[in-house]
Amino acid sequence: MAETNDITRLAEQMLRDYDAQAPGTLFADGLRLSVTEAYRLQTQVAQLRELRGEHVTGYKIGCVCQGNQDKNGLTHPVYGRLWSTEQHATDVTLDINAFANLAIEGEIAISLRHNVDPRQPSIQNIAEAVDEVFTVIELHNLVLHSDHPTGAELIANNAIHAGVVYSSGIRPPERSNRTTLSVFLDGHVAEHWIDRGWPDDVLVAVPWLVAELAKVGCQLKAGQKILTGAWGPPLPLKRTNLANTPILQSRKANPHKTPQSTEGTFVNSVKVESALFGSVAATFLSR
Repeated sequence: MAETNDITRLAEQMLRDYDAQAPGTLFADGLRLSVTEAYRLQTQVAQLRELRGEHVTGYKIGCVCQGNQDKNGLTHPVYGRLWSTEQHATDVTLDINAFANLAIEGEIAISLRHNVDPRQPSIQNIAEAVDEVFTVIELHNLVLHSDHPTGAELIANNAIHAGVVYSSGIRPPERSNRTTLSVFLDGHVAEHWIDRGWPDDVLVAVPWLVAELAKVGCQLKAGQKILTGAWGPPLPLKRTNLANTPILQSRKANPHKTPQSTEGTFVNSVKVESALFGSVAATFLSR
């Protein structure tokens, strides 16, 4: 394992790599960390970003589903920061070359109207703190250099988060409800989930996030946004010939099966649609 006592030096290199769209070269060079060390490194990079004028607008939860945890050698979710410089509204056009192996996830996000008490992190209490709900496209730099397990590298690289595109927000349902969620790549259904519940299924990992942040003296606060976690794996945008038949994924079905595709040109349009929370779209071009 590489030395980890010079956390500032490691963080400076991590940020330079991120800015150059070449994330994680330290891991390509052999750096290996524990999960605790990886979160220390993520936090140090965050401090550097804040020093240069960026600010944290909330958090993302990753590896909510078992398949994503298994792929990264984890037994729990992970979290990362959302950054003021990486927030986008629906119908945005983005340069695909501004990312490293761009991949997307469709999911649901929330914003908070008041702080969440870490002593009472129940799903119901969190739901009562929600101001608006969004359908989102989460952007990822899908680059991992480590051999399995890759969980620490994932965490150190801010859970490979590279931005988010939001739908228009709506007020949360006043009572329990059900929704579907569909991801379309160039008009073809790439993933589809059915029978997902508000608030239990959508917010299932947020109490975990509240507890983890409390360990390091942090708290979910009014005005922040939380990406609640994807129900399937990241979808790389370098893919073509997507199958036209959707894969229906209930809570009891395998949440990681996706239509087959062949590698080729980049996907240009992404749309994520929730029956309950609306839709969000983005266009990706090579400039």
